[in-house]
Amino acid sequence: MKYAVLAPALLALLSLAACGAEEPDSPSASASASGSDHSSQETFNPCDGLDIAPVEKALGAQLRVEKGTSAAPRCALLPEDSGGTAYELNYLPFKGTLAEAWKTMDVQSGDVSQPEIKGADDARLVKQQGVSSYAVTGFVQNGNLIQSFNSVDLEPYDGDAIDRAAEALLEQLSANAP
Repeated sequence: MKYAVLAPALLALLSLAACGAEEPDSPSASASASGSDHSSQETFNPCDGLDIAPVEKALGAQLRVEKGTSAAPRCALLPEDSGGTAYELNYLPFKGTLAEAWKTMDVQSGDVSQPEIKGADDARLVKQQGVSSYAVTGFVQNGNLIQSFNSVDLEPYDGDAIDRAAEALLEQLSANAP
């Protein structure tokens, strides 16, 4: 399974959100929050206003943005050409730091780095090369908002291009954070 190692880390981070999440009707509440609208404010979606051109340039491939619907919001960057790198983006309000959340994650393998991302309080990348796939999970914190993405590509893939695109995506998420 492509994300078998990263899944526990993501679940740990998401479980922490229950302790530190803002009310669903706040501007930075989860895109998957309750379906009832408690205010006239739009729900934050990491895809809204996201500039994917630097990600496409780093990746060397065209992507399309999939935002879902108001009833079922989603943020994904999908390859225009079959077999390319795909990204699933998410976020959560969190009153602690990414470093605090990271300590609770069970990242058993993979290459973990802390890239310097302009405007971000903290960031992490976890890269994992499988037998026939390459996966990168990224986290970026701006204030009380932690945005994340999972990406995967199957053979043949260009790991260096995927790494460059992952950092470009973290830059864009940070720049687009409310």
